[in-house]
Amino acid sequence: MKNLAFDWNDLKYFLAVAREGGLSGAATALGTSASTVSRHIAALEARVGATLFLRQQTGYLLTDDGSALLTHVEQVERALMAAERNGPLSVQRQVSGQVRLATTETLATHLIVPHLPDFRQRYPQLRVEINIGLTRANLSRREADLALRIVAPDPDDGAGDYIASRVGKMHFGVYCKTGLLPPDAAQSDHAWQSLDYVSWDESWADLPAAKWLHAAYRGKRPVLACNSPLAQHVAVRAGLGVGMLPCFIGDRDPAIQRIGADRLSLSRDLWLVYHRDLKASQRVIAMRDFVTELVNTHLCASG
Repeated sequence: MKNLAFDWNDLKYFLAVAREGGLSGAATALGTSASTVSRHIAALEARVGATLFLRQQTGYLLTDDGSALLTHVEQVERALMAAERNGPLSVQRQVSGQVRLATTETLATHLIVPHLPDFRQRYPQLRVEINIGLTRANLSRREADLALRIVAPDPDDGAGDYIASRVGKMHFGVYCKTGLLPPDAAQSDHAWQSLDYVSWDESWADLPAAKWLHAAYRGKRPVLACNSPLAQHVAVRAGLGVGMLPCFIGDRDPAIQRIGADRLSLSRDLWLVYHRDLKASQRVIAMRDFVTELVNTHLCASG
């Protein structure tokens, strides 16, 4: 690629297409039209002298040049976000009231809540309410102001009124208690399948992690089935059996070890969603930027 100065106005469209996987998703995330997004992508490719996306029927895929640019653009985005956060305290202190975030037990407990002191320091007048649950909060009925989810917005859930951005991925791996398997067996293809496993209960059997474990164990029932990922984590730590856990949690816990010859894993997209009516809300913008930063810093590097 040419070594040229970039126009951030083009780069934000590039970033949206890379994250959303196509023009329509990027247009929705940016509140503009697909033709506008396409025009900015074409201008950027002309400026750098390289093709950044492969245009396919299923969406836009990054080329090698596009992937290389994405790394740099995300660094620029983080720097700009930091500059905005560290702007005049008088501006931040003007953001007041309450912001309500809906998310899962895992993300609330291990990602959001531990970093709330930082958020509080930036916005001392802003109170936080977290709605924790497996079911999706209805943003149209104002059950929350914004939501961090591992499922894309559903058209039947008022998605046409939402702004949804894919902010990253959450990677999952297979874990057992450290030392439960000998080192060679822990990294083999199937030795770990001799152990019992813990998983989701029947009401959540359609979750990808539950389906994956059910298939790996050829229909064998889990020794523990429950609807709490935190309880599953505790069960794995206690040596009850194998479990599938988020890598950003499992890889940092010395009491458990990741297993499988190819470090068995799956990934889920993370979506940040809020109602279109709140797109100018300073409370929502503050929480949106904070959550995006946390995902980029603590989740995207795990996997």
